[in-house]
Amino acid sequence: MAIIHFLNVLEGDCNIIQHDSGRTTVIDVSNAYNSEDTDEEKAVKASPERVIMRNRTHVPSNKKNYNQKKDPDNPIDYLKDKINIKSIFRFIITHPDMDHLDGIKDLYDEFEIANTWDTNNNKSIDLDSFFAGYNKEDWKFYTQLRAGNYEKTKRLTYHYTDDCAYWNLDNMKILCPSIELVNSANEKGGDINDLSYVILFTPPKKDGGVWKILIAGDSHDDSWEHIIKTNKAAVSNVDVLLAPHHGRDSNRNYDFINILEPKVTLLGNASSVHLAYDKYPDVRITNNQAGYVILDISLDKLEIYVKNFEFAKDFCLKRGFVVPTLNQKHQAYLLGQINP
Repeated sequence: MAIIHFLNVLEGDCNIIQHDSGRTTVIDVSNAYNSEDTDEEKAVKASPERVIMRNRTHVPSNKKNYNQKKDPDNPIDYLKDKINIKSIFRFIITHPDMDHLDGIKDLYDEFEIANTWDTNNNKSIDLDSFFAGYNKEDWKFYTQLRAGNYEKTKRLTYHYTDDCAYWNLDNMKILCPSIELVNSANEKGGDINDLSYVILFTPPKKDGGVWKILIAGDSHDDSWEHIIKTNKAAVSNVDVLLAPHHGRDSNRNYDFINILEPKVTLLGNASSVHLAYDKYPDVRITNNQAGYVILDISLDKLEIYVKNFEFAKDFCLKRGFVVPTLNQKHQAYLLGQINP
């Protein structure tokens, strides 16, 4: 059955879906690099901004700091060496912020990527301005891809009303963006986060139902107003939520959580001191606690594995579970499972 990998990539996003079909989807990329560093890449890695990014965790005072952010995953190595991926069927750029494009050039250098989902955005960045610890070559590459000048992939722009047999076979449904959300985000003063892709992944259960894993990108208030209006039933009572905006507060409305009611919420490494952990239901797992998180999905259960043994041990003991041992397949520790 399908496997989802929620990677620990500093303050960005990178998620990998291994589908039953044998196809691989990668959603966003961050902290990716190959073995050949350019001078620009060396400078970025050594920059004070990158060091600060790696070290700031802002763990709430009532939480233990497991320091997994200091040992981030490199998606290129993870794909090649850990899960033996040779090519990527689709790469989804949820939206064009650098923490979702970090290492994109190296990713395309290292893998054959058949299809690229992008948005018709008009975002621009002044390359002469302060670049906050990211590689300008990645932005240059992205703008060439966005313009249709990169011929080694098929660039596609989709909206929530679109449909495709490949998505259905891979149990993917686009909830956002709409054409209206893209247009609004492109207007002066618009919020680029509201043209983000939001994907509902629905692999089958044995009882004829479906699991619901919601991958939220950096979707903001207008996106959620649209989703609740158009797909309220589909997003009610989800099994796993990959929290929008890495779990940051982001001065947003959280009413949508009352509809989603996720059994488990996965949160990235938010850089803000205004973390939104308490906005989500009780079972919350962060990259700084867990390292990478793996969801192993079958017809009769959804198993949750994490890289970090210390967190897995504490999580299980707190709930009266047996302390887990290393799962050889995933090189990770079982926290528990969700049943149909």
